[in-house]
Amino acid sequence: MKKRTTLVVLTVILLLSAFAGAGGMQNAFASDPYGDNGIKIVSFSTDKDVYSAKGEMTVYLSVYSPENISNVLIKVSGVKSKKGVYYVSYLSDHNLTAGENNVSFNKTLPSCSSCAGISQGTYVIDATVTYDDEVVTATHSIAITSKPDQTISVNIDVDEAKRLIDSESEDLIVLDVRNTTEYDSAHIPGALSIPLSELSNKTEELNTSTKIVVYSANGSNSTIACDILIKNGSERVYNALGGFNAWKESGYAVVSTAQSNSDLPGSNATSILEEPGFGAALAIAALLVVAYQVRRRSIRV
Repeated sequence: MKKRTTLVVLTVILLLSAFAGAGGMQNAFASDPYGDNGIKIVSFSTDKDVYSAKGEMTVYLSVYSPENISNVLIKVSGVKSKKGVYYVSYLSDHNLTAGENNVSFNKTLPSCSSCAGISQGTYVIDATVTYDDEVVTATHSIAITSKPDQTISVNIDVDEAKRLIDSESEDLIVLDVRNTTEYDSAHIPGALSIPLSELSNKTEELNTSTKIVVYSANGSNSTIACDILIKNGSERVYNALGGFNAWKESGYAVVSTAQSNSDLPGSNATSILEEPGFGAALAIAALLVVAYQVRRRSIRV
């Protein structure tokens, strides 16, 4: 009986040690860079994000396939008018090769008029890739202006914001315009904090040609912040709809200022209890212990 107890304890220790050494449960079991073995939309974009009426647009779509696959249906539709007309549309069967497959096409945007059913603002373009019963989707947002050389912000949902943040490196700033207390409590990893009340005096700190994703608590103040940035020369501004609340509700990662500081060189303030996935590892260990106790009691009976 003592040997069995020792075996269970050793199993628990090995589980937790493997978790810590591998950098967390999530990393330990991640072997596929695309998340699983299915078809994935790697990227979905346009040559610009703000267009003037009657402008020429190029749409880019990159689809990953784990193997050579025939008869994959790719559909793109968007810029829907008030009359229900989709001014951006594409539908074609493709034979995908293993790896990334690139698709692109050109479209001419409509005029901003009541006749076309298009007014100045943000418009959504959806991409759908279908193979047998497998369907994957992605959304990309653009803005259309009524006058050439006019800059307006592009409204994006948090899913698109996440893809934008993940795909960019030095060419992107994530700007948190909530107050300092809210930011310190929890924020999007890597976000820069400039409270809305201070933004007008600090726009010179931001590169006007850099993409800026702006978020507030629920999306209301970020709209104001985007207007301030554009008035001060920023050219590519994205308003995250729903703000930090929507980001958190979607289950995306957040971090506190204390956690961010613990990542600095020489800091060892982060506990294993704060590591992503530690709860899962602990739950597995607990289940093993419970299973052992149940088995032990049944043997006694």
